[in-house]
Amino acid sequence: MKPADVIARARACLGQSCRYGLGKGGMNPKADWPWDSEVRLDCSGFVAWCLEVSRKTDNPWYVEQNGGWLETSAIVRDCETPFGFFALVNRTHAQPGDLLVYGDRKSAATGKSVQGHVGIVTEADNRGPRRVIHCSRGSERKYGDAIAETDTLWWSLADGIVARCAWVET
Repeated sequence: MKPADVIARARACLGQSCRYGLGKGGMNPKADWPWDSEVRLDCSGFVAWCLEVSRKTDNPWYVEQNGGWLETSAIVRDCETPFGFFALVNRTHAQPGDLLVYGDRKSAATGKSVQGHVGIVTEADNRGPRRVIHCSRGSERKYGDAIAETDTLWWSLADGIVARCAWVET
């Protein structure tokens, strides 16, 4: 799969009035759309569908990590291994089609758990990712659609990393 194909799949979902639903969607990479029957989707399901894979995998490493789910924290941990689906890329080498991701963590301010987030880089320069398309509750609140193409502020604030998928040609 080429980066342009990943981005085209992602952009096809813009303006479709998708609603955010944690743990929803992304199960059938061959489906016309990534969301479930109630038009609900989360960021990991969106990215999995754009990569043409199911968010649920039987890959032994993922099964051992979290029961086989392709999700933010697993993607981050995958980048820390010498094998797997994703490789850590220096921010300044980010390219369209790469992922921008941070895993689940505890908020330093509140001590509460904060969900991780992942999106697809659509624009990058020598400073790193500039634009990303993603699925979030915040996008649904702000734009009326959970899928949006935005700047990368949230990933910068959360010390997000760039992950390159082995399935995407560079």
